Amino acid sequence: MKMLNKMTLSAASGLLLGCSPLAQAGSADSVVVLQYHHVSDSTPAVTSIDPETFREHLQYLQEHNFNVIDITDARDAIEKGEELPEKAVVITFDDGYQNVYENAVKVLEEFEMPYTVFVNPELLRKHSGHYMGWEELKEIQQNGATIANHGQTHAHLIRKQEGESDEEWQERMRYDVITAQEAIDENLGEQQKYFAYPYGEYNNELRALLDEWGFLAFAQHSGPWSKWSEDTVITRFPASGIYANLNTLKAKLNSKAMPVSAYQPEEPLVAHENKRPTISVTLEAGDTLNDMRTDALQCFAGGSVLKPEWESDTQFRVTLEKDINIGRSRVNCTAPSASESRYYWYSVALIRPNESGSWPD
Repeated sequence: MKMLNKMTLSAASGLLLGCSPLAQAGSADSVVVLQYHHVSDSTPAVTSIDPETFREHLQYLQEHNFNVIDITDARDAIEKGEELPEKAVVITFDDGYQNVYENAVKVLEEFEMPYTVFVNPELLRKHSGHYMGWEELKEIQQNGATIANHGQTHAHLIRKQEGESDEEWQERMRYDVITAQEAIDENLGEQQKYFAYPYGEYNNELRALLDEWGFLAFAQHSGPWSKWSEDTVITRFPASGIYANLNTLKAKLNSKAMPVSAYQPEEPLVAHENKRPTISVTLEAGDTLNDMRTDALQCFAGGSVLKPEWESDTQFRVTLEKDINIGRSRVNCTAPSASESRYYWYSVALIRPNESGSWPD
C-alpha cells in the first residue's frame, strides 16, 4: 500500500482493441478504468446501460484507437514503472449480473476486448439466475475474462453492526473477503487478488486489512489509475446510468492522472455535522505538474464549480459551498494539459451519514 503506508497504516492496524501488447508505439503513464453494472434496458436506470449504448461504447473505443488491456497487464506496468500503451482502458463489471452474460459478453468477444467481472459468491449461490453461475463464469474466464472479488454479501462493510467489537468486525471482514476469494479460487482456480468495494465504500481499517491480505482494491469515484494511485483506492469511472452518455464520457476516456501525493480528508466518511468539508490536495512536483495548467484548475461538487485556494505551488484546498446530502458524493478536480487537448483528473470520495450513522444504498 502506498500512501496509506506512509500516513495511516500503523494506526489503522491498532484503444487499439483487444488484448493489446504493452510494447506499442505511443505510451502513457495511466489507464482509465471503466465501471459497469447491469447491461439491460429493464433494470434500475442508475446502474444500467442498455445493450445498444454499450455496443456504442465499444465501437467508440475501437474507432478512436483506444487500447483495451487486461487488468493484470495494467497492474504489472504500473507496479514495475513501465509505460502503458497510449489511450489505455480497462473494462470492469461489478456484481456479475446474468444480463452481462446475455447482453455484453458476446459483444466484448466480437470486439476482442478483455474485461473483469467482480462477483459476490454468496449472492450468486442464493440468487441463481439473477447472477452468473460458476459454469458461466468458468466459460467467460476461459475466453479471456478475469473473475475477481466483490465480497460475499455486498454489505456496507465499513458500518459496524450494533454492539460489534473491533475484533468481531475484523472477523466479519475476513468472512466477506477471504472466504469469497476462497470460493472463487475453488471454482475457477487460483485467481489474482483484486477486490472491488461494495458501493465503493472504504475506510483506513478496511484498507489495512486488504493490504495485509495482499489485495489491490478498486473504488467507485473517478480518475485514472497510475503510479500515483494507492493500491487499495484504485479509482474507476462509472459508465452506467447518467454516466453512460458518450458525450461526457469522451473527456474521461482521454483524461490523465493528476500527480497527487497526499490529500485530506483521508477517509470518505465524514461526521454528520460536517456538511461542507474542506478538501486539501498536495501535488508531486515534476514534469507532470509542470504540464498542468494549475491556473485553470477547477473542482466540481454537485452543481457547484469551486475555485481552489492555493497554499503553495503544490498544494491547494477547496471548501464546499453547499451542504452535501446524506449518502455518497464526490468532489472532482480537473486541470487542462498545457501540451495537448486533455485534462488531468482527480476525485475525492465523501460519505455523510445521517444522525444515526447510516446512509442509503
